[in-house]
Amino acid sequence: MQITNSKTAYGWAAIALHWISVVGIFMLYFSGDEAGEATTSEAKTPLMQYHISLGACFFLFLASRVIWSFTQPKPVSLSPSKLDIVAKGVQHLFLAMILIMIVSGPLAVWSSAYPIQVFDWFAIPSPFSVKNEGVHEPAEFIHTNVRKIFWPLLILHLLGVAKSLVITKDRTLQRMLWVKKEG
Repeated sequence: MQITNSKTAYGWAAIALHWISVVGIFMLYFSGDEAGEATTSEAKTPLMQYHISLGACFFLFLASRVIWSFTQPKPVSLSPSKLDIVAKGVQHLFLAMILIMIVSGPLAVWSSAYPIQVFDWFAIPSPFSVKNEGVHEPAEFIHTNVRKIFWPLLILHLLGVAKSLVITKDRTLQRMLWVKKEG
């Protein structure tokens, strides 16, 4: 069983990081959305604390997902077409979105001079001793608005999955579900 990718298959690390990231991104998206819709400070604060704690817990997985994706070979397309450019673009935009979110989120918290409190387990201290509006406002704006590309990217990604299942009937999805035995 291979850990790394090859030109014919994804390795266990890529598959695990992909699916852990899927779970994490959905949890973060919906917890952040819920916090953003809260109308009172009493309702918003615990929801934001939960969202921030989840972000801290998934940070290493998400960062690893981005790094792994750019340092590993990509398996060749099973049904090469002009749509491969779109698929690569969607994947790169997803990875860019993840990277932007895992940088802007912590910056939005830290630039308020608050530590990142991870549930009630531990805190990651802020590198800012006082609130820095010059960092906070752009970080919060970016973090709040980059999430808007999530659904269009997800729909394009799922359309690609549907294409490989229904039209080309190749094994693209299976490559992201389990590791192919070599040889």
